[in-house]
Amino acid sequence: MQTGMVKTDLTFDTRTTPKNLSIRAAIEALFRQKLLFASVAATVMLLAIATSVLLPRQYVSEMKFLVQNARGNVVVTPEKTNPQNVASDVTETQVNSELEILRSHDVVDPVADPGWEKIPAGQQSLARVRQHEALLAGFDKKLETEPVRKTNVIDVRYRARDPQQARNSLQRLCQTYLAQHRRMQRPGGASAFFASEAERYQKAWDQASRDLVDFQQRHQLYSLAQRETDLEEKLTKGESDLLASDAGLKELDARLEESTRRQRTMATRQTTQDRTGPNLQSVQQLTTLIVELENKRTILLTNYKPEDRFVRELDRQIASTRAALNEAAVSKPLEVTTDVDPAWQQVRTEFAQGKISRRAQAGRRRAIAGQLVRLKRDLGKMQDLDVQYNNLEEQVKERRENHELYAQKRDQSQIADAMDDRGLMNVVVAQQPTLSYLPAGPKRLTNGVLGMVTALFLGLCAVYLAEAGRNTIATPHELESASRYPVLATLPIMSLPAVTAQESSGLEAARALLSMILSES
Repeated sequence: MQTGMVKTDLTFDTRTTPKNLSIRAAIEALFRQKLLFASVAATVMLLAIATSVLLPRQYVSEMKFLVQNARGNVVVTPEKTNPQNVASDVTETQVNSELEILRSHDVVDPVADPGWEKIPAGQQSLARVRQHEALLAGFDKKLETEPVRKTNVIDVRYRARDPQQARNSLQRLCQTYLAQHRRMQRPGGASAFFASEAERYQKAWDQASRDLVDFQQRHQLYSLAQRETDLEEKLTKGESDLLASDAGLKELDARLEESTRRQRTMATRQTTQDRTGPNLQSVQQLTTLIVELENKRTILLTNYKPEDRFVRELDRQIASTRAALNEAAVSKPLEVTTDVDPAWQQVRTEFAQGKISRRAQAGRRRAIAGQLVRLKRDLGKMQDLDVQYNNLEEQVKERRENHELYAQKRDQSQIADAMDDRGLMNVVVAQQPTLSYLPAGPKRLTNGVLGMVTALFLGLCAVYLAEAGRNTIATPHELESASRYPVLATLPIMSLPAVTAQESSGLEAARALLSMILSES
């Protein structure tokens, strides 16, 4: 077995070496370079131990912010605000924006260098600026911010040599960050501005309302549009009535003309009865008269004789009456009865009624025409007042809408102020800064393990580099590769402190044999 290395001028070709070295070859290389491996590993290990021992202890304070959309921002615009009551999901952009705000100079400067803001811009010397930048750089190195994966939570850590200092720094950072977020979310002075504007438009609205009421009382108007509508409806109805009156007058004139024509052609009377027969009334009267005369003669005979002059006179009257009775019973007179013609009478009545109706219709038409003239005049006055009334009404409406708008924004701003005072924002503290007396670094056990692993790795790397760069032959395999002849035997190279003469001669013979073999190869 070969325990030493022989230096030769032959170049060792690594391409002829197998790619996968055997464990034996690796162990042999490690033993050959044990001093190099031990020195490199010991140096790295000592550096790791020194770092763990000499570095000061670091304490970590941790806090968490929750980003949410539970509260909408108050938009300062002249238009009416329509708040959304449905909370939307938090996007990755929002979380990244909060991270950038958290690490911005406006947030970090007051925490890293509290006295920087008190120095005016013109009095900031170069040394003070460099000191400020150094403080910022140191604070930035100790501050760690990162979003928690698949959440809306931002994790913030700060390292310091004292646990109380770490927690106090995070508390100041939290206060500064929330104040900055509040200023960016809503401009300051919004509540006072909206309150003053709401009061101003309230007064303007009251004044416009008083002007409108005075105008209505002066012109006896309650609603100009309704008044115009009523006048237009009355005017339309009056025009319809006027047209109906004209049509009625024409109809009455036609009826009167026809009635006049028919009166001229119609007879005023007509025969209603034509009867031929005895005059029953005369017969009845004569019969009654004869009875009365005979009764009178009977009475006279009680006092006078039949030959008396009164009796004979009465007999003559009876005889003449009987003769007239007989003549009336025999004669048949013609009896004709006439009466007023009903058609003529109806036409005359209709004519008279038509005259009356026409006069009434003409009076109604004159009244309607006069009413139309008044309605048109009133409508013209209303139209003249329309511009003034509309301007006053528009002023009242506009100032009322402005008052309602600014009152709504005032209320929203006051609610937002109250929510800000109570910490109700879209970024809330999910975890207050922690106070831990257990040091977070340096971790001696972890550093020792890592130092050991690093030392072994760097030692092995040094052995590999040393083996890759050597120009000696250390193994029979390398000798076969270099000489292209098979290796028959190997002789160990030994150096003993004291040998005998016989052993010395044997060693010399071995060295000569080895030199001969090497020279032949």
